[in-house]
Amino acid sequence: MRNVCDERHEHKERVSKIKAELETKEIVEKMVKLLRACADETRLKILIALSKANLCTCDLSEILSLSSSAISHQLRVLKLSSLVDSIRIGKQVVYRLKDRHVLELISSALEHAKE
Repeated sequence: MRNVCDERHEHKERVSKIKAELETKEIVEKMVKLLRACADETRLKILIALSKANLCTCDLSEILSLSSSAISHQLRVLKLSSLVDSIRIGKQVVYRLKDRHVLELISSALEHAKE
């Protein structure tokens, strides 16, 4: 079975409407950056852990059995991708998901993977 049209049918109105509704190149590039950041196993595990609670580097290091240095490196990538945020509580830095959109993204991906 081929996934191409045997005959050329142009749906000009539909095609024009969808072309006009497509996101800008800049928005698509931001989406690619965001999804690329999520596409690493360690970073995804960090996001899943942060979806359950706000955690410090030491907690994440223990949960994922990785060095604090490795966790810090991955957190830096996640911060640059606007997926996580940090807050300082005294001398401790605690990480959390940036906003509800990140939680929804992780929750949807997890739900889809479990189907």
